[in-house]
Amino acid sequence: MQPANLTQTLQALYRQSKPLILAEKLPATTAQPEKTGISVDKLIPGQEVKATVQEQVSPGLFKVQIAGQVMQMRLPGQLQAGTTMTLKVESISPHLMFSIFASSAPIATQEQISSASRLLSNLAELPLGRTLIESSSGHPVWPTTGAAPDSKQLAAGLKDALANSGLFYESHQAQWVRGERSTAQLLIEPQNQSSPQSDYPAAPDKSAAQSALPISKELLPLVQQQLHTLETHQLTWTGQIWPEQTMQWEIQGQPERQSMQPEDRQWSTEMELALPNLGDVHARLVYNQGGIRLTLQGADASSVALFNRRLQGLAATLADAGVPLTGALIEKT
Repeated sequence: MQPANLTQTLQALYRQSKPLILAEKLPATTAQPEKTGISVDKLIPGQEVKATVQEQVSPGLFKVQIAGQVMQMRLPGQLQAGTTMTLKVESISPHLMFSIFASSAPIATQEQISSASRLLSNLAELPLGRTLIESSSGHPVWPTTGAAPDSKQLAAGLKDALANSGLFYESHQAQWVRGERSTAQLLIEPQNQSSPQSDYPAAPDKSAAQSALPISKELLPLVQQQLHTLETHQLTWTGQIWPEQTMQWEIQGQPERQSMQPEDRQWSTEMELALPNLGDVHARLVYNQGGIRLTLQGADASSVALFNRRLQGLAATLADAGVPLTGALIEKT
């Protein structure tokens, strides 16, 4: 049975979500201006405009005329020349974005929407477990051999490893619309690396629409991971942190409550490594606005002794970075 809050989240997404459509202007020579009294350059968010499909350029890609300007945009379904739509302006900067308000041809049938709903519902029904992200690049986060990692660069590399996993793709799309993330950054995520497939089934007949998947099969595990992460607030990344050194890294966030102040929210992260000289090491850090609590475990007594000797230096380094060490426990496993 689905947890109630996950079910409510999915229902809200079904009711409220509208695909954003990026419009790219074509050279003015391809346009056939109409006396509409509306200029594309003067559109404002929230405005509704009429649009007419001129032709299909490639599967899912169409030339569309809006306010006398021919634009290129990706649209769901099989649309014929002459199809008219009412588009709503969602964004004008840094990208001109629309959502479909109405259309003279079916854009997404109820059967297709139900198919997507069933798919997400089935994924959410699967047992909630740990979201495990395996590094897909095959390259170490810190590629240099024989040199101690630069802590700031290593931290940035780990951040990128999570950011590029596809787990946060929808929020990154929103950042892209606002100009906070580049197209190149968006294109390296798994959602743009899978085999091409329209977000909406193109088949007009009911049986085909019901059997079609609204996303490519390769992305089904990732969608399930996204749903599970929303529910559990927990994920695990595994991969090479430097050449021939594997690390398992777990991040867990405390679920937000309405009565909770932002500064009270707590995050924890755990790392497990099997190091050639220190042996098995397990580190757990619990972070909030007050600082960091550290638990460090080593399988070897000499490693534990080394950790204790270096603890004061670690505390000083954290303090210099503005993150006080509020507690520390070093022990042998």
